[in-house]
Amino acid sequence: MDFSRQERLALLLISLVTALGLGFIAGKNFYPPKVSDNAEKTLLVIQVDGAVNSPGIYQVTPGTRIFEALELAGGTREDAQTESLNLALPVYDGQRISIPSSLFLSSPEGKTTVSQVQPALQLINVNTASQKELESLPGIGEVIAQRIIEYREQNGSFSRPEDLLKVKGIGEKKLEAIKTLITF
Repeated sequence: MDFSRQERLALLLISLVTALGLGFIAGKNFYPPKVSDNAEKTLLVIQVDGAVNSPGIYQVTPGTRIFEALELAGGTREDAQTESLNLALPVYDGQRISIPSSLFLSSPEGKTTVSQVQPALQLINVNTASQKELESLPGIGEVIAQRIIEYREQNGSFSRPEDLLKVKGIGEKKLEAIKTLITF
């Protein structure tokens, strides 16, 4: 076959474009994709304070448990009261984990003594609590306690504090008041 100069040029261009395309596809498959900034967006931000050695704000990955968050905060102090806390619960974004402690006062002789040990904070499990237990929470009366029980019976367990906003009568302010007093 005898091609004209224009036809040979056209064939050369088509061959170059095809070769470049195949090279691009092969190169894309050869090199792994870059890690995007989405990895940073999946981190949860939590606050750990109270009777811990290094209170502060920490970034953790989803699935982190409360006991792991306490390890990040340098562990608990000697006066920490963790008996009533479920340390195996996963943390959630924006959570504040406040570890209660015993109350120490100085005696007149200047010695530190235990004058009163505060009972460990008794968290109310909103998935199993009775109506009376729910009513012990600030701002939760008989009607809202009954609504919480009805909601969990009809829709299943609550898994995070924000789920309580689905219960009629619980708004942002009421949730903020009880958030550190409840568990799931």
